[in-house]
Amino acid sequence: MLAAAAFVLSTALLASAERSLSLKVATPSAEITDVDNFRVAATVSNTGSETLRLLRDPRSPLSTWATESFGVVNNRGARAAFSGVKVRYSPQAVAKAGRAESFVELKPGESVTVEHDLAGVYNLTSTGVGAYTVDAANLFRVVEADSSLTDIYADVVAAEVKVQGKLASFKNAAVQPAVSRMSKRASYTGCSSTQQSQISSAISSGQSYASSSYSHLTSNPSGSTRYTRWFGTFSTSRYNAVLNSFSRLRTYPNGWTYNCNTCSDPDTYAYVYPSRYGTVYLCGYFWSAPATGAGSRADTIIHEGTHFTQVLGTDDYVYGQSGCLSLAKSNPTNAVYNADNHAFFSVNA
Repeated sequence: MLAAAAFVLSTALLASAERSLSLKVATPSAEITDVDNFRVAATVSNTGSETLRLLRDPRSPLSTWATESFGVVNNRGARAAFSGVKVRYSPQAVAKAGRAESFVELKPGESVTVEHDLAGVYNLTSTGVGAYTVDAANLFRVVEADSSLTDIYADVVAAEVKVQGKLASFKNAAVQPAVSRMSKRASYTGCSSTQQSQISSAISSGQSYASSSYSHLTSNPSGSTRYTRWFGTFSTSRYNAVLNSFSRLRTYPNGWTYNCNTCSDPDTYAYVYPSRYGTVYLCGYFWSAPATGAGSRADTIIHEGTHFTQVLGTDDYVYGQSGCLSLAKSNPTNAVYNADNHAFFSVNA
């Protein structure tokens, strides 16, 4: 009887601490006549019965980073091309640091709304005028009392909007530099002499990691334990993609421009625009990271470099070593096209 009562009590406590979120995407109006006015609001609501601390992960609508946290699809099923940024971020490190600004805390019944400017982040020139559905990434990271992370998926209500008129936005337009593979020296924007020295060391170490990775791959053309650990089941096409990426990263970073005065976000290592080859924007966390090893300044050069389409064109499907190891087992193709997998392979983590 006591055991049965305890079971009933335990079940009741679990039910009372149910976790759930809803996510609603809305546009200011039902019609857009100028894509420069393409804005949405994402409202995240705690529909459960437990207070939640949620990370402002750059991949989620809780962050204002111009990442691919939304999907913009027309009524013919064509997806608008993404032209925003790819960011290096460590959810585990941010959770442990515990900065209040890094989280959103929602009590049961509470909501938070974050405004997003999508002009220039999604390219509608190919998908054209007409009706669009705008949905959002629904994975959120809950920070537990011990700073560990738990995933929770929100129920999403997408927005419907009609797009007419001007389709081209120049909000994020920039002169596309020529691909300079033969340049022998990095250039710097807004970097102090100390920062330049740190970047130079990171480039040297990063290119050394790329060279040793390339040597390992060429010595193991049918795969290796190290390859399988980070990229999953061997296939020739995936192996060649990884090989080509590291071949390029042996020399390319030394010809890039490194920007030190655009981003100061303490939770972010760096970011790039993948389609704008050759400029790496360094952020606050880059400077406090170790010089070498996993999660360092050196393997950040590898991570960000793989995002460039001229190198490989990776995504940020997952962040962190545990996520990368799981991804290699569950989805080798995504692992090959995940930037952190390359970073951790390069340092043989």
